[in-house]
Amino acid sequence: MSANVSDAGTRWWRSPSILVKDLGGLALYYPGQAFVAKMPRNVVRPLAKLGGDFVRRLADDGEQMRDELRRLFGDRSLPRSADAIVRDAYRQAMFNEIEVLRYPHLSPETIDATCVIDGREHLDAALERGKGAIIMIGHFGANQMIMPALGHKGYPMSQLSAPPPVWADILRETRTTPLWEQVLERRWELEKRLPVEHINVFKFLRPAFACLQENRVLGLAFDGGGGKSWTQVRFLERVANVSVQPMQLWRKTGAAMLPTVVVREGNAPRHRVIIGEPVTWEQVASADRKEETQHNMQRVVDVIASWVERHPDHYLQFMLMRRRVRTTDIQPFFTDYPETDEAMTTEAAAQRLREAGERT
Repeated sequence: MSANVSDAGTRWWRSPSILVKDLGGLALYYPGQAFVAKMPRNVVRPLAKLGGDFVRRLADDGEQMRDELRRLFGDRSLPRSADAIVRDAYRQAMFNEIEVLRYPHLSPETIDATCVIDGREHLDAALERGKGAIIMIGHFGANQMIMPALGHKGYPMSQLSAPPPVWADILRETRTTPLWEQVLERRWELEKRLPVEHINVFKFLRPAFACLQENRVLGLAFDGGGGKSWTQVRFLERVANVSVQPMQLWRKTGAAMLPTVVVREGNAPRHRVIIGEPVTWEQVASADRKEETQHNMQRVVDVIASWVERHPDHYLQFMLMRRRVRTTDIQPFFTDYPETDEAMTTEAAAQRLREAGERT
């Protein structure tokens, strides 16, 4: 495999493209935020296309992303050409980044112009059971748009996640720059304006259990990098390491499990928040607790993977990010990454994650 695909030994802080991206991000999040946030949506779409195309050229026309796509689909047929998927992945990512700048301007009166919710009846039925509802997401599309979409519709919601500034600590030697730290801090300020209670995934999980016990909505991702115990699942043609933490919350609380995605096709002006039908916990005869957990995790992941198969452009940016941080992950997301000599030990990665969480 060529050096630019394997990316072993890459030092991001020496790359001029990182400086360009950080300067662009700083301009977007500080002087540009108030201006861009008030732009009509029909102006934002072409702006996102231009920005996405520019970033793709900085990234060698998405060569690493193409490799991720090949590994994900194997011999499966792509829904469109690889060129179109990679192009749209960068455009979608830029559009979603601009959406973050608009968080403070979203409200119950304006949310319908940004999002439409499909499957709301599944959530309502789940809450009627009285045990809370887990909105299980992946880092697919504008996944954070679930928070304003539900919060501004009156659903009391908590989100279990990592505050953006934690990445500056995790990637201190491989990616972090002073400019990027400022961008992450500003992003966190904007995310805190969303109508949800943020629960730090690195702290105690008592608030997450309380959220469900009080029959509220809890959002969490199956594909985050934190956790203490993992299991492996098939993800299309790859094998993924995923934390069992979501399964523990599900099993212990009896909450409804609702796989949910956010889709925006082509030039659509609005995001579709699609709340899927509930997945019920399946007991497996003659299986131990670990096997049963893996079985149910696979069933949930299969639902989200089916959306990735239809819209890989919605997931490729996250896959690329996880590829780049695999040397500092406790468990690399996928098991088939190009080899590198720079990976931290599991113990060292876990310690760094704990320290980063404590500082956050």
